[in-house]
Amino acid sequence: MSSGHRDALGVLTIDDAAGARRVRLADYLDAAAEEAAAAAAHAWIKALRHLTVDGQPLRRRFHMRGDSLWWFTELYLHKQQVVLQLHRTVMALERMLLAERPSAIASAGPFRLLRAAGPALAAAHGVRWRGPRGVQRPRIRLARISLRARLLRLGSRASRLRPDRRARAERHRPGGVAAFIHSAFWVRGGAAGSAESYIGPVLEAIEAAPAVLRLVGVGPAANFRARRWWHPVQGTPASGPVIPIEAFAGLRAFEDSDGVWRDRRASLRTLWRSAEIRRHAVIGGADCWPIVREELAGVVLLQWTWSARAMDEAAAALDALRPAVALTYAEAGGWGRALLLECRRRGIPSVGLQHGFIHRHWLNYRHEADEMTPDPDAPADRGFPHPTRTLLFDDFAREHLEVHGRFPPGALAVTGSPRLDALVAAAGRLSNEDIAEARAAAGAQAGSSLVLLVTKYREAAGVLDSLVDAVAAMPDVQLAIKTHPAETPDAYAAAAARAANVRILPPEAPLAPLLRASRAVVTVNSTVAIDAAVLGVPSLVLGLPNNLSPFVDAGLMSGVSPGAPIGPALVRILYDEGFRVQLEGDRAGYLARFGIGSDGRAAVRSANAVLDLAATRARAR
Repeated sequence: MSSGHRDALGVLTIDDAAGARRVRLADYLDAAAEEAAAAAAHAWIKALRHLTVDGQPLRRRFHMRGDSLWWFTELYLHKQQVVLQLHRTVMALERMLLAERPSAIASAGPFRLLRAAGPALAAAHGVRWRGPRGVQRPRIRLARISLRARLLRLGSRASRLRPDRRARAERHRPGGVAAFIHSAFWVRGGAAGSAESYIGPVLEAIEAAPAVLRLVGVGPAANFRARRWWHPVQGTPASGPVIPIEAFAGLRAFEDSDGVWRDRRASLRTLWRSAEIRRHAVIGGADCWPIVREELAGVVLLQWTWSARAMDEAAAALDALRPAVALTYAEAGGWGRALLLECRRRGIPSVGLQHGFIHRHWLNYRHEADEMTPDPDAPADRGFPHPTRTLLFDDFAREHLEVHGRFPPGALAVTGSPRLDALVAAAGRLSNEDIAEARAAAGAQAGSSLVLLVTKYREAAGVLDSLVDAVAAMPDVQLAIKTHPAETPDAYAAAAARAANVRILPPEAPLAPLLRASRAVVTVNSTVAIDAAVLGVPSLVLGLPNNLSPFVDAGLMSGVSPGAPIGPALVRILYDEGFRVQLEGDRAGYLARFGIGSDGRAAVRSANAVLDLAATRARAR
């Protein structure tokens, strides 16, 4: 886990033989405990589908057009991370109580999960809990969830009144490829790392085939960071020839999702009345029902109502376009699952395009065997809606989806990463002068070693000062911080001010020349470390365990656990030639084993896979 994530558990005041003192709860979670908490949280979420609600398993009890709403339930609980934080809190509390043997403890701040779980665990250990306990103002929090649900519904209805959404898309001739893209992020030729740098080259290859290609924009047309309350009415049109999904779905299209909305309060009461779910809310001996109750409200009022609307919108678009194949790069999320359910209902082949690293703790891609099969007592529920074909970067992703996702092998195809192809091609075109310019822009002097930090600030916040302090003690090293596209350089300013040999680069700074100019890459969770490995640049991963742990464990990268000094690890990866040679050997073997690399043909292979499905569909008609 990143250090920023670890800070969320809170601080305790404890009384013991030495007196009163404060402890940071997350300090009691080592790497093994973090992994155990994540596994327990996943198991807790997955177990919900079997629990009895109103005489039926949850998966069977709630559905729309026969398809279970479970597929959206687990998404919400995983994305919110509250269940994970509850398990981390309970595990850390248990370990702290056993290690410190305090006489009394209290939350040193408004940490709601700690106050919810702490008193029961303290009592179980014969320890007195001092101060506030329980969830504060639960009715207010539930009212906010309900209000947000109403605002989302009003925004959806208001968007149909906008001039750019009133003209309904005409019924098209059947055939071709319908690509469903996020309106807020769609720009042709998107920057490296954006969704467009993955799907854009594939769409261009489809058009060059040539083939009929229609782009359907889903979601708001403004990035969530720039979104305002009036945008649903005023509008911020998507760029290029993108048809907004609202153009296909007028108000009459929402008959079924309106039913989910009308039943929302009855559905929530039914969930709350489940005795098995109530017992399931006791986690590690702590009754977490007030927290779980609130999460269930979010599931029903926010996730189900939104997902039902997405299903209706996807249905309307598919009925109007009648494509030979549907393509998306968000197949595992809420919108993607809604689209795939409606494709399956109509017998339309679907393609999911991998658009980022599929890590081991991403519940969206982890499925149990029974989830991948129809419900024997509810034939309309045909199981998890996986794409007809999922196009993957490499065998690492393929193996993960086969083993942990239970995907049928025939539903997976390794076609490569168009973004990695573009990066490797750009790196290959660089001259010595280009690399020298990149070094100069990063502030590196002649003879100094350039280290490139690529991460999100919120993930690196807990280790950033330690990294900068380590670099400050190494005057022959220059640290360049490449700002993440979702952040601004200001986020790193305070840390960079601690040392003269640190420079902050803007998000648009080209990645290829920086990688070629760097002696090493430092990151917390960025998949740029994998890109760097392909280009022969070693990486140092901070804040273990995290998404890159498997690569560190395999020797592909070096790593530093929380609390361990960064300086020695940085010196080793920069100057220990024997270690660098060892990393290179392990890196080459690992990349070859999983087919991680670039041959410049990923976009064409992906396009051909899409078009082959389209041709099969056309012949079937």
